[in-house]
Amino acid sequence: ESVEKRYGRVTALAGVSLEVGEGELVGLLGPNGAGKSTLVKIACGLVRPTRGRVELAGAPAGSFEALRALGYLAELFRFPGWYTADELLHLHQRLAGSAGRERERHELLDLVGLADARSRKVDAMSKGMQQRLGIAQALVARPRLLLLDEPTSALDPAGRRTVRGLLEELRRRGVAVLLNSHLLSEVE
Repeated sequence: ESVEKRYGRVTALAGVSLEVGEGELVGLLGPNGAGKSTLVKIACGLVRPTRGRVELAGAPAGSFEALRALGYLAELFRFPGWYTADELLHLHQRLAGSAGRERERHELLDLVGLADARSRKVDAMSKGMQQRLGIAQALVARPRLLLLDEPTSALDPAGRRTVRGLLEELRRRGVAVLLNSHLLSEVE
């Protein structure tokens, strides 16, 4: 609500207000440098707003309660190349305190179209596969809100279709999704 962010004399955000409800898919559209990633980082609690108020699931952004309800995929992420897809998700389950175990990992890899890549090392995956694995890790522990920063940036047309289908499934499951992009066709 009324979020502002300034970096010295540069205003990155000027009075942004938005709400993403249960099962809603909200897209932030704007050119590079418009402040989309800054807003997502503020929602994650990684950056503090200069002014305004941010709540996730009724808790202040960055608080333990808010982080428990949140799944996040950064625009520029990097996973250790020596992990397999399954090992990476297992690590994120431990970090998130998820009790989902092997069943959750199987479901997530299937959901993002990587069921056959469970034992493949991250370094042996294409950029598109890594992007879909990133979405799977953001879904560990069944978050109520998913923040996706340029989620289709490294995907080919088939990968983009997979992500679109995934987003529709998440909407059906009641997960709130906020995604940003500079591509009008992706937000549409």
